[in-house]
Amino acid sequence: MRRPILFLSDYGLDDEFVGVCHAVIARIAPEVRVIDLSHGIPPRDITRGATVLADSIPYAPANGIFLAVVDPGVGTARLPVVVEAGDAFLVGPDNGVLSLAWDELGGASRAFTIATDEITLSPMSRTFHGRDVFAPAAAYLAGGGRPEGLGRALDPADLIRIAAPVPDVKQRSVECRAIAVDRFGNVQLSAREDDLGGAELASMPILAVRMGKRALSMPLATTFAEVPAGELALILDSSGRLALTKNGGSAAESLNVRIGDVIEVFDPRR
Repeated sequence: MRRPILFLSDYGLDDEFVGVCHAVIARIAPEVRVIDLSHGIPPRDITRGATVLADSIPYAPANGIFLAVVDPGVGTARLPVVVEAGDAFLVGPDNGVLSLAWDELGGASRAFTIATDEITLSPMSRTFHGRDVFAPAAAYLAGGGRPEGLGRALDPADLIRIAAPVPDVKQRSVECRAIAVDRFGNVQLSAREDDLGGAELASMPILAVRMGKRALSMPLATTFAEVPAGELALILDSSGRLALTKNGGSAAESLNVRIGDVIEVFDPRR
């Protein structure tokens, strides 16, 4: 049974890294389909990679192979692993980048190292395990291979996990963080609609937003174009998270917001 591979990395598209990984997969399993989720994860940003990977789960084939390479510890003692969760397999470094996705899939049931010379490429680079370790393992699994053939079993409880940023929900206030800026300049926040509801803010047409010492009021809109061109708004984006937007422009530039900044959304009458 052929399984699709869903590939995410922080490699970008300026270099040959993504193409070479595709080439390795095509050589091992030429009939396997590879879907590129994103290669624009900020360099070394494990949390962002984990979040994007987890957000893809509801839209992905249930039996997919999720190949995630955001690996600042490449070549160190961190383990290369495959994790079984539901009907899917997750392939990547044991640094937490897979953990939010396996939770979304219902939890990790089994895990194995990727260690066999019969699968990995030789000679193996110490700096490009995406090519030499993870792509071959993903291709092997996508072609019908079993994870037991990759290496020794691991206790899933021992795998490294990360926690997604959790908003601080209070009465009439949600304190959250900027977790992503897309190519349009929309700033995705860690808060969701339920957080607004918990703070009794979901039905308010106008909300206040504090960034550092600055505070602005803006509408809670349903679409980008609901406000006039050049105006700021809060929306619930396609992932269900709150986002700062600017119709026809970049909210990130206008507000000078960066990933990791603390953002408070609150009742302007407070």
